[in-house]
Amino acid sequence: MSQAHVLVSPSPLSARAQDFLTRHARVTPLAPGPSDDECRAAMRSMLGYSDEGILATFRRIRHRYSGLIYFSRFRQAEILFEPTFEVDRDAKQVVFEYAVMDATPDGCRSGFVRPDETVWFGFLHRDAPAFPSLDHFLECDALLHHAHQQRLLSTETPPDANAYLTALRARHPRLRPMNSASGFSVGWWSDDERLVYINGFEARLAADGHGMSPAPTVVTTWLIDESSR
Repeated sequence: MSQAHVLVSPSPLSARAQDFLTRHARVTPLAPGPSDDECRAAMRSMLGYSDEGILATFRRIRHRYSGLIYFSRFRQAEILFEPTFEVDRDAKQVVFEYAVMDATPDGCRSGFVRPDETVWFGFLHRDAPAFPSLDHFLECDALLHHAHQQRLLSTETPPDANAYLTALRARHPRLRPMNSASGFSVGWWSDDERLVYINGFEARLAADGHGMSPAPTVVTTWLIDESSR
């Protein structure tokens, strides 16, 4: 039995993420895409074998997210979830291209999911892993929307984000990570009085595998309105 769409059956998303999707997301019809047999044939042609596990992951992701559209604060654009099945012969791997794309593409930004469900975003020839799953990405967007309703306390671009976070946690020892909304270079922390958002994705993407990055890591802190706790 195929999984229901995220707008129909959003569990295990948090109540905040479910409310965000209910209020701000919609579904747009999409073409059905390739059949299972076409996907198997593409794998056999490009890889020399067919992987039923990869195909099952693709179908589950497509059934759950395909056609979802909303304005993403993380991407700063209206986005469309349109996962397609692609096989990269040179890299010898399957990718679910166009999993997260700007609703009006600019030809420069990309968003795809790998069979391990990690979400990758890119700009031109650079790609970097952003979130462990599409649910993590949705949780981050929902939390960003919530945070922007709170009182902005500060926006910093520290030269060493790890040292900055260590000092911040020393001053506020009740800060705890919010793992469900965090990614590989994006992190959320809260102590019920403040929200702390560390976004190092652009820095990681700009570094392109090298040590130093021309883009800064941005640390934003909000004070939580008591009525929204």
